[in-house]
Amino acid sequence: MCVDIIKEKFIMEYQFYKDFYKKSFLCVLTLGILTAFVFFFLSFFFEDFIIQQANNIAEQMVDGNKEEPTNVQKFLSILLNNLFVGGMIILCGFIPIYGLPFIYGFLSFASVGIITGYGVIMEHNILQAMIIGFVPHAIIEIIPILYSVAVGMYVNKNMIYKVFFRKKKSVKTKELLKRGTTSYMLIIIPLFFLSALVEAFITSRLVDIYL
Repeated sequence: MCVDIIKEKFIMEYQFYKDFYKKSFLCVLTLGILTAFVFFFLSFFFEDFIIQQANNIAEQMVDGNKEEPTNVQKFLSILLNNLFVGGMIILCGFIPIYGLPFIYGFLSFASVGIITGYGVIMEHNILQAMIIGFVPHAIIEIIPILYSVAVGMYVNKNMIYKVFFRKKKSVKTKELLKRGTTSYMLIIIPLFFLSALVEAFITSRLVDIYL
């Protein structure tokens, strides 16, 4: 009985995704990839700054005598951080400023572009580094990030309609909160959990062996 209820909720969530989330999901994915390429090429214009910052970070790591966190500690840190970010993306949708949830999506892709540019500038084997240190968990992690943005944009659009256009058909705030919570629990939490698990226990191990 419980399995049937869960299955029904996932079916309803998928239908809601097709009706309301899909367009925003694909939009931020497409524009995000373009953003990553733009920031990748822009990073070469700030080569000196990037090298200086990299050296500062390296010095801080050498000077610090902190113990290396365990895989479990890494997992909990990554999971809590991602869950916080996902929740904040959805919640910022309640602020009636159009497009706020999109900003984090673009920042995520921009950071990928900058990090890739950094790898090239520092003459690392960027392809190997990306495949080993980024791809295993990123292909999972990017889905809940994009999904959070899509949910946030759904909330955001309804709040814009409610505040500025007084549309009678706009969804009530209580229903928006319920919908956001449902999507967060069904899709975002499990996927962030899985990506944190992969990053802490698999990616970190691959990095230790091959990088």
